[in-house]
Amino acid sequence: MILFLLFLVLLVLGIVYFIKLKKNNEPKDKAKKTLLASLVFFVLFVIRCVSVDAFVMLGFIAFVLGIGYLVYCLFKKQPKKKALCMILAGFLVFAYAGSISDPEPIESSPEVATTKEAKKKKKVEKVEVADLSQTDAQAWCDQNGFQLSKEEDFSDSIAQGGFISQSPQAGTQIEKGSTVTVHYSKGKEPTMEDKNALAKAESYSSMMHMSKAAIYDQLTSSYGEKFTAEEAQYAVDHLPQ
Repeated sequence: MILFLLFLVLLVLGIVYFIKLKKNNEPKDKAKKTLLASLVFFVLFVIRCVSVDAFVMLGFIAFVLGIGYLVYCLFKKQPKKKALCMILAGFLVFAYAGSISDPEPIESSPEVATTKEAKKKKKVEKVEVADLSQTDAQAWCDQNGFQLSKEEDFSDSIAQGGFISQSPQAGTQIEKGSTVTVHYSKGKEPTMEDKNALAKAESYSSMMHMSKAAIYDQLTSSYGEKFTAEEAQYAVDHLPQ
């Protein structure tokens, strides 16, 4: 952009000088030099647009030619002004080219392209398994590409096997392949008496091979263990199958 602006400025100045000198019938050397300088900047602008490497090479060649011409002027004892101008111009072009770089097209980057494709492929779903049974929740996750993680917690208000909560929360959008953690109820947390009744029931079942009904009667019998009906029922319900 700087080169193009310099070209335009010198071109306008050259035209103005040319018109002014022509009206006054004066030599047009100044106008010709200005127009020639504008042409040089235009050529530099074109080369810069083609390639930064070509711009660097141009500056390097001008610099080397200026050095060679300076040596020639020293041997021939001729004016060195043109040689010094060539050296300075080559150096400035070379330095300017070194401060810029060719822009890299974003589309050519495989990493960026891969990232864009990956984002397009990732789909999200609104997760909602609160109204589903454990079997249906597993089927839903399998069908929609999610991993289901089941957790069991005690709950005083939700019956055994009932839904407690899910993570992420219902309605949240997540990427396919993510894990949905669902907490189900294990029922009320057993009391110490419940645990004692269960231990007695397991003992009757394994050693005496009694049925659940017989174990229940033995646990609640006033001549037996004297557990409450609730404690005995908890014990027989949680006997190993």
